Amino acid sequence: MTIHPLAHRERKKTPMTPTKKIALSFLAVIIIGAILLSSPIANKGAVAPIIDNLFIAVSAVCVTGLAPITLIDTYNLFGQIVIMFLIQIGGLGFITFLYLVLHVSRRQISLKSKMVFTEALNQESFRKLPIILKTIFAYTFIVEGIAAILLSIVFVPEFGIVKGIYYGIWHAVSGFCNAGFDLLGSDSLIRYQNNALVNFIICAEIILGGIGFLVVRDLIDSFKKEKNKKTTFSLKRYIHSLTLHTKIVFIMTFTLLAGGTILFLLLEYNNPQTIGNMSWPWKIGTSFFQSTTTRTAGFATVSMLHLRSVTKLLMCMLMFVGGSPASTAGGIKTVTFALVVMMLITVYKGQEEVIVFNRRVKKRIVLRAFSIFALGLTACIVATMILSISEGNKALADILMEVFSAFGTVGLSASVTPTLTVVGKMVIIVLMYMGRIGPISLMILFARKSQGHVSKEIRYPDEDVIVG
Repeated sequence: MTIHPLAHRERKKTPMTPTKKIALSFLAVIIIGAILLSSPIANKGAVAPIIDNLFIAVSAVCVTGLAPITLIDTYNLFGQIVIMFLIQIGGLGFITFLYLVLHVSRRQISLKSKMVFTEALNQESFRKLPIILKTIFAYTFIVEGIAAILLSIVFVPEFGIVKGIYYGIWHAVSGFCNAGFDLLGSDSLIRYQNNALVNFIICAEIILGGIGFLVVRDLIDSFKKEKNKKTTFSLKRYIHSLTLHTKIVFIMTFTLLAGGTILFLLLEYNNPQTIGNMSWPWKIGTSFFQSTTTRTAGFATVSMLHLRSVTKLLMCMLMFVGGSPASTAGGIKTVTFALVVMMLITVYKGQEEVIVFNRRVKKRIVLRAFSIFALGLTACIVATMILSISEGNKALADILMEVFSAFGTVGLSASVTPTLTVVGKMVIIVLMYMGRIGPISLMILFARKSQGHVSKEIRYPDEDVIVG
């Protein structure tokens, strides 16, 4: 029997897309991390159940911070270091580390590999890829190094020189990567709620890690261009030269931080179980810390369990938005949320295109933003429905906080995580994975794409339907 050449071509394996490679790289690191954490050499006593070790591995690689067990009581030094490396790899991305290995070993990087790196950093071309990745590593280790030194100033007097420096490094990594993990017990940073240095350093790390590496690169490039000009340095001209992406990131970051601080303060100012008994300066400082940490970090200086229900809903909204693209943060991202809001304003005004700072945003980008928003919200709603059944004894506000915290890779919990059922843990694991690799990556990952086939664009006749 003769086999037609076309039939043989149809059976040919479809090449793996860059998005699939990114998603699977995170999955591979998670599996390796879970195996290491499940080994006796990583535990202080009896090995924790496999579901809990898997949960911790996912939470670390997805830089979330939710934990069904207390790290300091469960894992020894080796286990803690494994978690720290998982956080660092998850924060910067496994693909980024892979590029470093290839670059240092001076191996030739193939075109397919460059496409994967480009996809991981949300770039449309790989022309600026080397300098962006160098910026990522330099920026990361400078910020983490300074933070580690400053945190050690607090930890050394309390824990001794060796342990204090180790704690400084560990929490600096966790802070910059927006992970929210700590080695201080089950109360997070509540014991340091009146320590100005710890509050300042952690907030600074969260913000610097969450604004995005592309924004940092743009700030540096624009500064160099302005400085090299023969005219006097102009701040107005410098700001104008920044990309639209950078401008949106800064406006959204400031708006969400300031708005979150004000609303948290108003909602909790007389709650004696949170900030009610604090002085006004510390009420404002603590409100700012919680507004900052809700942006996917997960550290807490007040009890999440004793927040008012309306405050928990506010934090769900902030956690859903998260940080900025190409950063260590999770959530749907600030730029995505901004474009969705701008699209609604555009529709309200009866305009056809989204215009921001006298720049037209491409329709495909606006549609992608709306798709991410819709897919993320749908995932959170479905997860809430499942947890309402599996964790029926929990208040709805607490379940919502757990769900949005997992999807936003935040790590804040109203004491729900340690009591989750197996079903609940699996739901949270999936949400954390989705929140880290991005809803758009999952959408492309499971989408069936035809390879090498270009179809002619067909324009069908228009017809109106009634909406609203």
